[in-house]
Amino acid sequence: MNLINPHGTHAGEPTRFPAKTPGRIIAALTLVFLTGCKGAPSINLLGSFFPGWMLCVALAVAGTLFARQIFIKIDIERHLRPCIVVYFCFWGLLTLITWLLFFRS
Repeated sequence: MNLINPHGTHAGEPTRFPAKTPGRIIAALTLVFLTGCKGAPSINLLGSFFPGWMLCVALAVAGTLFARQIFIKIDIERHLRPCIVVYFCFWGLLTLITWLLFFRS
């Protein structure tokens, strides 16, 4: 047994730590991501509670469909290319704006 260097490593070698298991990594990441969770806002809709984000998504879909009709009527839609990307981004924008208007703390 070496009393000066009990682990048997040489002076130039880096010390090796035990490999982290995937379970420990997943547990650590779970704790990091759960720090901001305090519960989703719920809305009483006809006696049943729905998460607030569902209302925001539904309002944004309706707003995007309404905006599309307006864009067609004033002949702007032909300039919006690619349409799928434009309307998807518009839907996302309306979803986030609706969330900020109704559920900002």
